[in-house]
Amino acid sequence: MPSKSPMPLPLKMLGVLLFGAIVATIVFGQLRGPLLGPAAITAVGLVILLGLCLVTDFRGSAEWLGQHAKDNASLYFNAAAPCKGTYRILGVGFAVLGLAIEIVLLTHMPI
Repeated sequence: MPSKSPMPLPLKMLGVLLFGAIVATIVFGQLRGPLLGPAAITAVGLVILLGLCLVTDFRGSAEWLGQHAKDNASLYFNAAAPCKGTYRILGVGFAVLGLAIEIVLLTHMPI
C-alpha cells in the first residue's frame, strides 16, 4: 500500500536541485567548460544540505522516509523496514562525505 503522506518540501526541492546540478556537472564536464568547478561544488553542497536535512529531521524528512519505508516494507527482506534513526545516520554519512569531497574540490580544482 503506497504512502498517503506527501513528500516534505525540503526533500522535493533538494532532489530537484541536486538532479539539475548533477546534469550540469556532467554536461560541463563533457564540454570541458569553465563552469565545471562551480557546478560540481554546487552539487556537493546540495548533498551536504540533504544530509543536514535528514540529520535534523527538518520538516519531518527522516520521519517521512521511515514511514515511507514502513508502508512499502514488502520491498525489504523479511518485511523489516528501517526506522527514521537509520535515515538520520544516513544523513550524517551524506554530510560527512559531502564535506570531504567539497574540501577536495575547493583545494584541488581550478575555479
